[in-house]
Amino acid sequence: MIIALWYFTTGLRLPVKLTTTTTTIRPSHNTTINNTTSTTSLSTSVYYLSNCVNLGIFNSTSNSITTNYCLWKGGTLGAWVASGSSKSISYSIRGISDNVTYLKGTSDYSCITFLQNISLPAQIYNVTIHTGSPGGTCNDSYSIFKLNSTTTAPSGVVYTSVYNGNFSTGEYNGWNTTGTGFGSGPMSIAKANAEGCYQGAPWTGYNGSYFATTFNCGLSNSPGNLTSSMFIVNKPFLNFKIISPYSQNIYVEILKANVPVTIAHFNTYNISRFGNSSSYTFRNASIPLISLAGDNVRIRVVSLSLKHHNYIAVTGFKMSTLPQGTPGILYSLNTS
Repeated sequence: MIIALWYFTTGLRLPVKLTTTTTTIRPSHNTTINNTTSTTSLSTSVYYLSNCVNLGIFNSTSNSITTNYCLWKGGTLGAWVASGSSKSISYSIRGISDNVTYLKGTSDYSCITFLQNISLPAQIYNVTIHTGSPGGTCNDSYSIFKLNSTTTAPSGVVYTSVYNGNFSTGEYNGWNTTGTGFGSGPMSIAKANAEGCYQGAPWTGYNGSYFATTFNCGLSNSPGNLTSSMFIVNKPFLNFKIISPYSQNIYVEILKANVPVTIAHFNTYNISRFGNSSSYTFRNASIPLISLAGDNVRIRVVSLSLKHHNYIAVTGFKMSTLPQGTPGILYSLNTS
């Protein structure tokens, strides 16, 4: 007890040997079930556990796995990732005592980027990263997963890709909202479909988990804007998924120095020549960025409409070398 209090007070490291218990069930000759329990050491080494608030895992080798353990007294931490010289990394945080996976996912953020905040109860954690194939673009070759006390995305950062472009954290990390139209966070596709929060039929056309929308499951929609963090244009097209009727009050902008340089109106309801039109199916959309190569820009999604059917839904923002727009949905494109 004294040692445990000493650690949580000082944050000093303690030697801890980790073990797992496996129960094996074997049938005997008389059909009676015998239970045999064996204990297997995870390692013959002694682990010196650092505080999770100071955890950092680094790996510069592609297609490899790195695991570490840390001890946490409970609370909220910020998670940071970088794929380094890999195209992407997978990461996970699993509790040793309760065997619950608290965070799991993949990232192609090449340089170190804030991922999300995460609340973890007090226990020992297994933290693992799995590097992918070579191909990252960051000058730092190391794939990184870090935990620290920063729990919000830093402002003023220029990213090398669209930050949190698919809202995979379930939060608007790195995006700013004005007005109430887009709510306090993205909508969960699974939750919306399970609760009947859609218009006519369940949401389709996107295999992610979250999307930003002004659809509020009710009879009216509120106006609002949604603006991304700044990123540098290093590919010629911005691709994303969208649901939108044509309206002068609903569009997607590209901002340079906070001034609109591109305004795109879409109409996903009017594609009868290329597929069934609907108000609940996401369509592929593209905006050319060729004239903005090397510039720092932002995305702003604008919805000034209060009409029930005039809502917009977007997700999956990502720069690409090739466009993926569905024919017929780009209604107008104005550039300056």
